Amino acid sequence: MQPGLLVTDLDGTLLDRRGRVSERNRAALAAARAAGWHVAIATGRTWAESHRATDCVAEDALFIGAGGASLHWAGSGDVIATETVDARLAVELAHAIVDAGHRAHLLLDASLAGHDYVFVGTAKLDPATRWWLSEHPVTSRDWVAAPEGAHEELAGRVLRVGTIGASDEIAPIARVVEARYGAELAVRHWSALTAEEAVGSRTHMLEVFSPRADKWSMACVAADRLGIARERIVALGDGLNDLELIRNAPLGVAMANADARIRGIAAARTAAHDADGVAVAVEALLDGRLVRGWDGSAPGASRAPGAPA
Repeated sequence: MQPGLLVTDLDGTLLDRRGRVSERNRAALAAARAAGWHVAIATGRTWAESHRATDCVAEDALFIGAGGASLHWAGSGDVIATETVDARLAVELAHAIVDAGHRAHLLLDASLAGHDYVFVGTAKLDPATRWWLSEHPVTSRDWVAAPEGAHEELAGRVLRVGTIGASDEIAPIARVVEARYGAELAVRHWSALTAEEAVGSRTHMLEVFSPRADKWSMACVAADRLGIARERIVALGDGLNDLELIRNAPLGVAMANADARIRGIAAARTAAHDADGVAVAVEALLDGRLVRGWDGSAPGASRAPGAPA
């Protein structure tokens, strides 16, 4: 396959269960770049929340953050493009979340707002949120309620609106938000990353985006910027926010640990994130084995080059 754009998710894909990029994965991405491939990270995290992983790609690589709501230069974090939530709807959503007894999380374009989050309401932040804020270099403001003039302050700056809590508390809020705003916004609801669990946690998050914000759409923006035909995009992922990316990429690759819905639509499969699955797929890509129907999750497929059979 002619070199193009290689897009990889982070959590459950490029990162192992400890949140690290393995040496084999690093080496494979470096080999891809040496072979002429551009590499982009695509994650639900923001650029600031990915600071421990972006050093595995070149300074001038591209970074797709917030589930496809923003595009950055990987090295500097400078913003290239965004897809934002209408400020009026963002305020309405914040009120609905607060009325349901939770703190609303508004993720902002920090390059314009000067801070990463606004938290609305007085409910206690979930332990997973407090852990996340302590682990990453992000800044925030607190609003007891959205102030007068909030629409103007938030215009063009809201990348995502949501909240985090126990799954049985978040599910009812998600249903209400979906029923009320599903025609205008993209509503997503799934397990959150916590200090104890990387996948399948009982802590859930509600995330609401512009309907145009997803990883595939922003990968197309990235490819266009690089002058790469979309037919030359290869993507790797595991979770539901990778759905559009894996379904639409000409060669979408699911991790062995991926959600069943991702495995079901993927063109190929690779080993799990804890078994250097990204490297397994990239090595196959570089030697011409990665094609539709390829299954790198099969026994023996994840051997490092030169390893005995």
